[in-house]
Amino acid sequence: MLFRLVWICCIAFASAVMAETDGGDWQYEVKRDDTIWDICKNYVADSQCWRKLVKYNNIKTPKYLPPGSVINIPKEWLKPSVAQALVISVRGEVIVSRDGEGGQKPLAKGDKLNQMDTVTAKNGSAMIEFADQSRLLLKPNSAVRMQGLRYYQRGGIAETQIRLLKGRVRANVEKLKGLGSRFDIATPAAVAAVRGTEFRVGFTPAEGDNKATMTTELLEGSLQVANDQGEQMLVAGEAVRAVEGEAVAAPVSLLPRPRLDLTKEQEVTLPHRVVWYDVKGADFYRVTLSRAGILLWEMTTQEPEFEVDVADDGEYELMISAVDAQGFEGKGRRLHISSGE
Repeated sequence: MLFRLVWICCIAFASAVMAETDGGDWQYEVKRDDTIWDICKNYVADSQCWRKLVKYNNIKTPKYLPPGSVINIPKEWLKPSVAQALVISVRGEVIVSRDGEGGQKPLAKGDKLNQMDTVTAKNGSAMIEFADQSRLLLKPNSAVRMQGLRYYQRGGIAETQIRLLKGRVRANVEKLKGLGSRFDIATPAAVAAVRGTEFRVGFTPAEGDNKATMTTELLEGSLQVANDQGEQMLVAGEAVRAVEGEAVAAPVSLLPRPRLDLTKEQEVTLPHRVVWYDVKGADFYRVTLSRAGILLWEMTTQEPEFEVDVADDGEYELMISAVDAQGFEGKGRRLHISSGE
């Protein structure tokens, strides 16, 4: 069997964070023939909305709203709807505990997750998609609770709150047009709050004399990690550790991507040993294999080499990253594998 092994440099672009008005207002652009009463009826639940909105926006002529003008509506005034999350892939043993229902059931592709449902990946993994098309990869030996799932459809605002109970997750968060959108991953140690970014979070619950610990690694965009003792802002390529009851530590730089001796496409025979240069500061290396966004396996190695083999023909993605002594996983080197005759 022949396969192509192509290395691709994973460049992290700093994503711009959406600006929002003071208080997180949603800004509605007035259309022709709009009235303040129509806007209230469509978007706000409060029966006294029109009075409050006129005062809030200092509207002098509520019977005539100039087309193209902007009406600020506080996010908390908008009509919310409880959203669901969609399971788009499952591999291995993953179970779900439904809020209000006893017992556990195997999680399957296509399942809908509701607020307060708990998903536990035992020896498997799952990819979950939210109302704003953001995605969460739940890795083996990890568990999350859908703490809050809300979507303000009229304003295009999504509020997603995930409680990481243990283990590791990777999030790809979409940047919404709706100002005031949030995507939070919370643990007892701290909360990671982002919009429009890619990051990883790990959590180790308290045990014995060891306090609960959260690690966060930012790959793209911007991110805030905060608890009651303080906060830290991260830029792409940084990581922080948060310990329950202590201030969030200062950010540190992620280890660089492992460098391979591959400068062009090569045809080789499977299995094939991938070799890379040692990364200074690496305690060990993490190697993952995925196919069509589904995590097939995740392994570690002390040596800067790994033997790759795949069972079926097709397109795969191999990710290699260095992990430092603090447990922070560095930037990943992606290799696309195309196997087949």
